[in-house]
Amino acid sequence: MDFSIVIPTWNRSKLVEALLESLYKDRQDYDGGETEVLIVDSSAGEEKQSIMDSCRKYDARYIEGDDSVRKKRNKGIDLAQYEYILFIDSDVTVKPGLLKSHAATLSEGKTNPKITGSFGLTEFVGEKKFWWKVIEHTTFLDSFSFAKQMPYVSWTIGNNVAFRRDELIRIGKFEENFPFKLGGDDLEMTYRYTKSGNLIKTTPEAVTYHSRETWNSRKAVNDRAKRWGTMEYFILKRYPELVNRRLPMTGDVVALVTLAFAAVALIKLSYIPLLFLAAWYLLLFLMMYAYHVRTHGKTNVFFWSLAMIQQFKYRFWRAVVSLRKRDLSCAFKGAYYGLYHMQSDYRYSVKKVWRYFYSIFAVLAAMIVYMFIV
Repeated sequence: MDFSIVIPTWNRSKLVEALLESLYKDRQDYDGGETEVLIVDSSAGEEKQSIMDSCRKYDARYIEGDDSVRKKRNKGIDLAQYEYILFIDSDVTVKPGLLKSHAATLSEGKTNPKITGSFGLTEFVGEKKFWWKVIEHTTFLDSFSFAKQMPYVSWTIGNNVAFRRDELIRIGKFEENFPFKLGGDDLEMTYRYTKSGNLIKTTPEAVTYHSRETWNSRKAVNDRAKRWGTMEYFILKRYPELVNRRLPMTGDVVALVTLAFAAVALIKLSYIPLLFLAAWYLLLFLMMYAYHVRTHGKTNVFFWSLAMIQQFKYRFWRAVVSLRKRDLSCAFKGAYYGLYHMQSDYRYSVKKVWRYFYSIFAVLAAMIVYMFIV
């Protein structure tokens, strides 16, 4: 089983060198077939030269690419010479045995021809700086650990995942015409891959170690929330079968209750409803935090609060693009990419919904007492 390993990158010379070194060792130990590494890079100057030097040192092909992750991945597919393509991000290193583990999973395709994909596990390493302590409380990292949670997946991230090259070409490779230079295209392509009849089996033994360095900044976190929230709109419009009415999410509830109280305040020309709205904010915050502590253990309330703001930003940007398109069909709906997502959503969200109701009932009761008794 021969692998072409495609790595898109830009201005990450030190990280690329660490990755190529770890891959070189794993390639030397892999006796199941031939391997090649394709670095598709859009760097310039010293960064470009440094990456080229690393390629020469660790037996990798250097390929100049456009300033788009999607186009880089597609160029890697076009220039690859082997049957299977393994995509790896440039800010990871690989655990020994990665290639053997993916090969073992893909070899199951001999008895089940639908198994043409293998998705590994990604673990994060490095210093936990301020913004990492925020992001680890969001759902943004969930997909990196899918390999530990389910035997098959309907979609994946673009790291540590292998496919049969002819199937990638058959389905049209990565979509290049989405907004932004990156984000969402891996989800869209891999969903299209499984929708066409292929199976992507998880391989938890195939591990990459992802550096926290590329997540440890406010800009990195905010950019991801904006890109991913925006891209979800376009994906849901393209695949309406994924659009499902969900249990309400916190951001949706907050937006609707805020509009309701603001409308009452304007009609009554009174600030009193806004005071009750502020009280509701505080009550809901305390109830949601208490629920989080009960289900996930003790958590730093400051970092958790910032994480909830980032989650809200994700939803906010999806609503923004919906408004810009004058289309609210996806603004307050969610996506299910398979049974696992439906089960996990209902497992946790049903309990959250009752907290919304309890808090709203409590504030309404307080308003009634204020109106008729005080």
